[in-house]
Amino acid sequence: MESNKRFGGGALIRDLMMGAAKATYYQAWVQKMNELKNADPNAWTWLMAVPTKSWCKHAFSFYPKCDTLMNNISESFNATILAARDKPILTMCEWIRKYLMNRLSTSASKLENWPHKVMPIPRRRLDNEVLNSGHWLPTWSIAETFQVTHSYNTHEFIVDIAKRSCSCNFWELVGIPCRHAVAALSYRKQNPDEFVDACYTREKFALCYGFSVSPINGQDMWPEVDMEPPLPPAYKNGPGRPKKIRIRESGEDGARKRRSGVAYKCTKCDNFGHNAMTCKATTQDPNALKRKRKPKKGHVPTATDMPTANDMPTASDMPAPTASDMPAPTATDMTVPTNVPVPTDPQPPTDMPVPTIMSQTGSSVAASITKQSRKRVEKKPIIKRRQSERIKLSWFKRPITGEGISSDKPITLPENEDIPTSK
Repeated sequence: MESNKRFGGGALIRDLMMGAAKATYYQAWVQKMNELKNADPNAWTWLMAVPTKSWCKHAFSFYPKCDTLMNNISESFNATILAARDKPILTMCEWIRKYLMNRLSTSASKLENWPHKVMPIPRRRLDNEVLNSGHWLPTWSIAETFQVTHSYNTHEFIVDIAKRSCSCNFWELVGIPCRHAVAALSYRKQNPDEFVDACYTREKFALCYGFSVSPINGQDMWPEVDMEPPLPPAYKNGPGRPKKIRIRESGEDGARKRRSGVAYKCTKCDNFGHNAMTCKATTQDPNALKRKRKPKKGHVPTATDMPTANDMPTASDMPAPTASDMPAPTATDMTVPTNVPVPTDPQPPTDMPVPTIMSQTGSSVAASITKQSRKRVEKKPIIKRRQSERIKLSWFKRPITGEGISSDKPITLPENEDIPTSK
């Protein structure tokens, strides 16, 4: 709803515009447009510049029997092939061919199990019109012509059953009897299913989905032809990762939204009210690029971000004290006290601690920060052993005592006992 986004009218502009677009006859469209003009004249002026045959139901042709306002068909097709549209050409075509093969067979099975004359979706719409026909009272005029009046307001319409028309234009536009026509048909005790257009019947559905897509073998079994193989199209890799999701509009879910109360400035001319994409300046303002930007999340300061020795102030950068900055000495400051002992050793004491100045450059600080950020805690892997292995390991853990544990305690054998030998 571009007009609603452009003028920011909220639900009011949206409801008035949709009411004008869905009006099936001219008088209802004029009423909604007048209400829109009173609410926002700029929105009314912008909308009147668009041809009515492209967005108003009352200006649509009666031939296609379709009153669709949105492009949901293309959106559904785009969402269906989302998994295959980034693949190579042959792979994508094969995926779409298999999808259509399954889709046609599923539609044929639905037709066999559906018992009614009118197909499910148009029948659901007809049931809605039958439900809303209870408040309409038909008055028979002549032959098959009726004047249908609403019970609680002054709305009245003319219904001609022989011509299958109503002054509200819904019957001719969609091909399904409107609530006014259903009220007139109930007066004549006729079934509304018999007056639905033929394009919604089982016979037409069978003609649309009565064929099938033939299966084929894999690519390794395809016949070879004596022709030069086609070359792939020229492709240039763009910067960044290839995008698989389409760019959302400003009013859609998931779109990038501007923060409220924040003024955006152009990075080309350094002025407010637009960005660099729509800027009409021909030269680049150097001040527009000098901005303080927030560091990225997870950014680790490097040596270039840390102050170096050249950035530190030196003695030459500090202002030298002048005579006006120093206080003038007084007479009391000039007197020398007599009771102060004079030190005999001019050398400083050796036991006093000498202060040291720890200097560390920016590069070493950055290196330590980087090392700490990359430090990982190494965990020993947990080894699961079987019960028999755990028993053997417990044997080796037992302390060995007695003879033979070292060279100091050798194993001694009696003289009359022979050493067993292997056979």
